[in-house]
Amino acid sequence: MIKKAIAVLVLLISIVANSQEIKSYTWDEKPVFKTIPEEYKNEAAVVLLDKRWIHTRVGNYAFASFVMNHFAIKINKAEEINKYNKIKAEDNGLVRTLRDFHARIIKPNGEIQVLPKERIVETESDKIKSIVFEGVEAGDILEYYFILKENPNPSGVEIFQKDIPVLEAQFSHSAEGAIINTFQSPNFTYTSSGRIYTYTATNIAPYKEEKYATNIKNLVKLIYLVYTPAYDNYNWRKHFLAYYTKPKFQYFKKNQAREFIENLDIKDIPTDEKMIKIDNYIKENFDFVWSGEKANKVTDLNDGKQKLKASDIFDLYAFAFKELKIPYQVVVGMSRYMGDVDNEFYVMPLTHEFMYYIPETKKFISPYEKYLSYGYPMYEIQGSHGVAYDPKEKVVSNQFYFPTAPANYTVNETISTVTLSKDLSEATIEKTYSNSGYEGQLDRNRIRYFKENKEEKDLKEYFQNRIFGEDSGLKLDNYTLSNEEFKYNQDNTPFIVTTNASANEGLVDKAGKLVLINLGKVIGKQSNLYQETIRTHDIAIDYTKTYKHKIVFNIPAGYVVESYKDLVIDRKMKGDESKICSFKSTVSVQGNQLIVTILESYNAIDYPKDQYQEYRNVINAGYDFSKAVLVLKPKK
Repeated sequence: MIKKAIAVLVLLISIVANSQEIKSYTWDEKPVFKTIPEEYKNEAAVVLLDKRWIHTRVGNYAFASFVMNHFAIKINKAEEINKYNKIKAEDNGLVRTLRDFHARIIKPNGEIQVLPKERIVETESDKIKSIVFEGVEAGDILEYYFILKENPNPSGVEIFQKDIPVLEAQFSHSAEGAIINTFQSPNFTYTSSGRIYTYTATNIAPYKEEKYATNIKNLVKLIYLVYTPAYDNYNWRKHFLAYYTKPKFQYFKKNQAREFIENLDIKDIPTDEKMIKIDNYIKENFDFVWSGEKANKVTDLNDGKQKLKASDIFDLYAFAFKELKIPYQVVVGMSRYMGDVDNEFYVMPLTHEFMYYIPETKKFISPYEKYLSYGYPMYEIQGSHGVAYDPKEKVVSNQFYFPTAPANYTVNETISTVTLSKDLSEATIEKTYSNSGYEGQLDRNRIRYFKENKEEKDLKEYFQNRIFGEDSGLKLDNYTLSNEEFKYNQDNTPFIVTTNASANEGLVDKAGKLVLINLGKVIGKQSNLYQETIRTHDIAIDYTKTYKHKIVFNIPAGYVVESYKDLVIDRKMKGDESKICSFKSTVSVQGNQLIVTILESYNAIDYPKDQYQEYRNVINAGYDFSKAVLVLKPKK
């Protein structure tokens, strides 16, 4: 008994010591920071230290977190002082109190000036409070630390990368009566001392957003989960068992769901057709109860348009599968742009995508994505791994892979006919624009939103920008839509917009007797990578896709083609034909018509950064074509 009592006493002493340690934190009287590397000496400012510590207490008489932030920044340029001499107050919805706050300025000669309260000023801009440190000059080091007491947060994301270099980043956590799991970028190294666990990263380069990259995923950051052993629903098996073993409803009863399935009359048709009918009806007739709206009890699920809780809609699918004896799995992925699904834990601060997988057909249903039909998974999670749960066998697999749709699934196709007026001052363009795959489904969803929430002029403006570009000089006069209903998603029927447009200026120019037509702009606005010459991260695009364009130009009477060489472009990436990207345009003259055909394809969703220049060359091809000029001359 005496030995047990001593052991308990030692444990209590260690817990109290850990709790007191963060509350008594202080800085060094004479701090020594890492030397600023040569490549960072011309930066506007450099973070010398970004140190954070969270201590969580959970128990019968203890429910609190203590948060310590210690920050030091050297500000090199006077014009940047107002950007870096302040802290924006964070409002995370928690009850929190400030226990300790200290700030000081370290001059270039080593003199330390502790800032009195009158030089620490609270301000407010755009309803966001800030603490501003007055008297900071170029060359100074501003250092401060504070300790907060707040209600424990079950999870958090700590982002350490900034728009300026960070020489030393450190995150520590400790806990009493709770467990903390941490998921960090590979930049961090790990050490522990007693109950304090510390993650450190050094020389973090400034953040730079890149086009076609997983920018959020690439951020240097650390994510943590806090929970007590009795409430561990972060483990995937426990999470699935708690929420996804049996469908359950809040706003209707199971007998109503059974009637709903019977009324669909789908028992004796193939599984693919069953899935299509279930998905079509639910997507077209049920919408989500949004924040601030009140959910109502449902008396008849087949009674036209209704609103339901998102969880009820999700479970209605599962209930239909069970009643129809269709084996299914609940699968979870994550946007490639955000991160990767952890094999063991549901990392709550990151957005996970829950959907159904039908093993028999190898297809997906995404109840939460109104635009997406039964078939391929959400484009954001293609090519990534996730976890799968079989509710019948109660088995969890962390080896699930989300396939990538082929490039011929998402096709953007245009056919344009361009005719000039007799005096060559104006042009008319008849253009048919069609999208299939992810593009078609997204467009249908946007059109539905515009028709339900916007005015006709907003929809016309959308098509103007989407088909021709905002500043193209080509004016959309009228349009008609075809195949805009959700049901056309199921067999990938293209969504079609038939347009008539005109150009009064910007398309035709004259140089002496020659007539110059900027025919390339007819394909619409094109992105480019001309300014982005250096690449840090691998390339990531939303989905594989194919662009097919055909332009028919009616050569005006009395003129012949002098040159179309700018319209002919052929660029492709080296490597496996099934994975590379390419752009090829060809031109021919047939009678009084000049015909341009373009085939542009992206056969993979990821390309390594060492192929960036090749990828950049292909992306820029479309932009170059949009600037290309056709030259006409009078007949002799």
